Amino acid sequence: MNHGATNALLGKLFVGGRFVSGRLEFAHGRIVEIQLGELGVANPDLPLVAPGFVDLHIHGFGGFDPLDDLAGMARALARAGTTAFQPTLFPGEPTKLGADCERVWSAASSANAGVMRGARVVGLHLEGPFVNPERAGALPPGDLATPSVEGLRAILGPASGAGRGVRTMTLACELAGGPELVRELVRSNVRVSLGHSQATAAEARAAARAGANGATHLFNAMGPVHHREIGLAGFALSKDALFAEIIGDLVHVGADAFELALAARGPAGLCLVSDALQGAGTGCERFESHGRSHVIDCGTAYYPSHAAHGERKLAGSAMSQLEMVQRLVARGVCSIEDALTMAATTPARALGLERKLGALAVGARADVLVLDPRTLELRDVFVGGESLLR
Repeated sequence: MNHGATNALLGKLFVGGRFVSGRLEFAHGRIVEIQLGELGVANPDLPLVAPGFVDLHIHGFGGFDPLDDLAGMARALARAGTTAFQPTLFPGEPTKLGADCERVWSAASSANAGVMRGARVVGLHLEGPFVNPERAGALPPGDLATPSVEGLRAILGPASGAGRGVRTMTLACELAGGPELVRELVRSNVRVSLGHSQATAAEARAAARAGANGATHLFNAMGPVHHREIGLAGFALSKDALFAEIIGDLVHVGADAFELALAARGPAGLCLVSDALQGAGTGCERFESHGRSHVIDCGTAYYPSHAAHGERKLAGSAMSQLEMVQRLVARGVCSIEDALTMAATTPARALGLERKLGALAVGARADVLVLDPRTLELRDVFVGGESLLR
């Protein structure tokens, strides 16, 4: 397909949260025209045309991780329907983590300049190191750090996160120094997502007032909801201040809890994230990641317990966002419209990129998925108007 030529797609277009039959035109990497009308609306084979997905939280995919081969990861993601993403780095000693950010962002800048045909990197997500050891989850406790402005500066560099591509940081706001770090991150134009945290609702509310706008993988690695103290999870469910990430493999969050989150916040308040590790998208049963051996079971990655005969530990997922959409819809947890909103539209809004990504709209990037109307399997993916599957 000629990237500069005008090209068109006919189908049921996902516009304004619903499907409408119509025609989509794009040229020079942008959507240039949308015509809505009665174009074979009764035809059950008319494909579904949706915006490309935006993953806010993903550690690896297709056998790749950001530190080893970001370009390979981006190509594999795009061919799985995720057309924009935040490579998510594990915690580490601040100076080393800052150097890792610089290295990954340099690779991302080259990739975004058109060196590769893959998903667009929209900034880095740092999952720590300033999180609560009591809620470390699968994060190595030895790699966590006490919140400090000095540690943050070692990660971001002297000015802000922009030079090293840091767009989001997961932080436990209840730790000593946490509230000050929320304010410093906001001043540095870095998005704050509360997570791996024991925060009370009052502490989460104070962080939101200071500028935090995300909750990292809702329900996971945070205190439970209690009827006398709803905690971070309850605050994220009951208030619109935070865009709540939610993992859609139906293992990290069960179907009932997923439906509760949807009832409380609606698809406009939830961001479907994969939290995938590098074994995702490979079809493998076992893989190594960050010094651990992982096994994949039902689309979810686990690692062995250190305790003798201990239960295996839940790690990230082994599914793409599209596989999660398919699972959620097939099991009746949500509608296809809600699933697409959570996978594309809401995460773009969380990043302030709703005019560029996550929606079929004139002027937006031509990152477009063509889906089978019955199975939701990919028929084609367009990144910047260029077909990747033909």
